[in-house]
Parts: sequence; structure tokens; C-alpha cells
Amino acid sequence: MSRFGAWPLFALLIAVALALGLAVEGDTQVSTVPSVTNAGPRGLKVLHTWLTESGVDVRLGEGPLTEVPDEIATIVVPAPQAASLTEDEVQALRRALERGATVVLMVGRGTSKQALKGLVGLRPALTPELLAIPNDGAGSTLTVSLPIGALSGARTLRVATEPSLTVTDAEAVALTSPPAVWAMRIGAGALYVAAGADLAENARLDLADNAIFWRNLAARGPMWLDESHHVARAQATPTVNLWATGLQFLFAAALFVVARGSRLGPPRAEPAAPLRSSTEYVEAMARLTSRARLEPELVDALRRQVRLTLHERLGLSLELPDGERARALGLALRWSDADANGLFDDTSFLGLSKRVARLEAQLDGRRSA
Repeated sequence: MSRFGAWPLFALLIAVALALGLAVEGDTQVSTVPSVTNAGPRGLKVLHTWLTESGVDVRLGEGPLTEVPDEIATIVVPAPQAASLTEDEVQALRRALERGATVVLMVGRGTSKQALKGLVGLRPALTPELLAIPNDGAGSTLTVSLPIGALSGARTLRVATEPSLTVTDAEAVALTSPPAVWAMRIGAGALYVAAGADLAENARLDLADNAIFWRNLAARGPMWLDESHHVARAQATPTVNLWATGLQFLFAAALFVVARGSRLGPPRAEPAAPLRSSTEYVEAMARLTSRARLEPELVDALRRQVRLTLHERLGLSLELPDGERARALGLALRWSDADANGLFDDTSFLGLSKRVARLEAQLDGRRSA
């Protein structure tokens, strides 16, 4: 074969290689749907298989959340995006919480915050950049600051470095630092709110202590994994009410344009929204721990931290009885006997927290001086 006759063969081989490359590239598209049928990094197939093989009663919710049976102990709603939660489904979740069930709501970027208004208040917030690890370069590690409930025994969690959420309800408490997983009591049940399905994804289930979260939830009883919000619902035919609402919207928009076009005076700066105080946060955490009946354990843990702090900052031996330790503290910081003894005999978590805050502030003042 001449050198000129080989060119058509080379062109054919190159065309075949390009076709195969495009076919492989098309087949390797990674799905981002947090479904139990998705075996990719963003799916939940590993979680479903692991729970099922462990003997957990896991049921897949193909229908609406209004069909969840009463015997279900944990309802998991992983980042609904294609279809928003309806008002009836939100009320069904609230009824399940009232009777003592646990609801894990993973709010994704496409989840409608307005649809959750009857259940929990949310607003977007950026999660600070955290330390990445080699086997999850696109993720971040969170510290579990309050290891209670479903996070008992967990120290760190692995999530994605994406915008998180802030729960605006007064009784909601952040369980991680930075705050990315929240918990609050509703009736006899517990509601956990997380940003996205990061804790359940195939790529991160075995990282940090993510598996502990699901092991604790599985121990509570039958689990319901919602699959009904990964597919968009069929759109209904527009009704008379919809047309009337559209006309009202157009009328309100016209009024808005007219009002904005005729300014009555110079613009003024918008008032700054008041920030939530640390006292309000501590009181909300105290109410949560009191309802969860964990106040004695937290008081003991806080008191152990006080003894360690006095040992490190004032040189008080860990072997000293609390009475002698209180007298030494009173002499060193000029505290009254009642205030010094209160660090070791106060059984109220809120009261003890205030005493510890005063102690740390005074010790920091001695160090700066």
C-alpha cells in the first residue's frame, strides 16, 4: 500500500476513536440526584444498601409524605428539588413530629423555602471555608459542638463546601461548628435540618462520623426514605383562580412600577436587622436540653471542664475536693463563697453556663493584664 493510500485508513481509525470517546463521555455523566437508585458519588444507594444489609426496616417512599404509616420512626427527606413539598405534606410531617417521630430534612439549593414555612424557618447563609482532606478535595470537615440525639458519639462530619442554611426558629440549636446541622423539638419528636444530602451521599458516607448519624437514626425503628420529590409532578391545567391570581399580580406589578417611578423624597438607608444575642442562643439551648432530658449530663460535662480550666489556668490540682477548690478560687479571684461554690453545686445548666462565662471572662482579663 502506498503512503497516499494509507491516509483514508488513518482517517477512518481517527473517526472511530473520536466516536468511541464521545460515547464513553456521554455514558459517564454523573447524576446529582440524591436517590437510592443513583450509584454515583451524589447518590444514596450505598446508604440504602448498608441499612438494608444491617437488618434495618427501610421503606422507599414513592408516594407523597401524607402516606407515611404511623409506625415509621424516622422520615428522611433528601434535598427535594424537582418537586416541592406541598402544604398537606408539611402538615403531615408536623403531625408525625407531634406523635414522636424523627424527621431529617435535607434542604438543597432547589428546595423551596416558602413550601417549608409551616414547618421551619430558613434563610441562606454562606458556610466558611474549612480544611479539605485528600480523599474528598471538594468537601469540608465540621466539628460536632453538641453531640446529642442522632449525633451522639460523633465528633466530626464531612460535607460539601457549598452555601449552607440558617434556621431562624428561636428554639433551633446548631449542633455543628460552623452551624450546618440544626435540631429542634416539635411536639414529642425531633427535627434535624441539614444543607443538602451531603451526610448521606455515597462519596461521604464512610468519611468522618457520617455513618454514626445514620446508625443512631436506624436504632430508633423503621425508616422512610422519600423518593417522591426527585421527579417533577405533572402540571395541572390553569384554572380560573390561577388566571385571577395572575391578573392580580400584574395589577400589583403595575402599581409597583408607578410607585417606584414617582419618588416622594430622598431615599433613606434601610435599618439594620437586629442580630440574635448570645443570651438568646444559650436560653434556646437550655430549653432544648431540658426537653431532651440531657441537662444533668451536660452539667456534669461542663463541671469537668471547669475543673480542668482551674487546673490549667490557676494551678489547682485535679485531686482537690470541690470545697477546697472553691475556697482557692475565691481567694484567687476575690469571689464570694456563694459564687465560688455555685460552680460545683449549681444543677441548672443555664445558671452554670453563666457562672462559667463569668469565670472565663475574668481569667482572660488576668491573662491580658
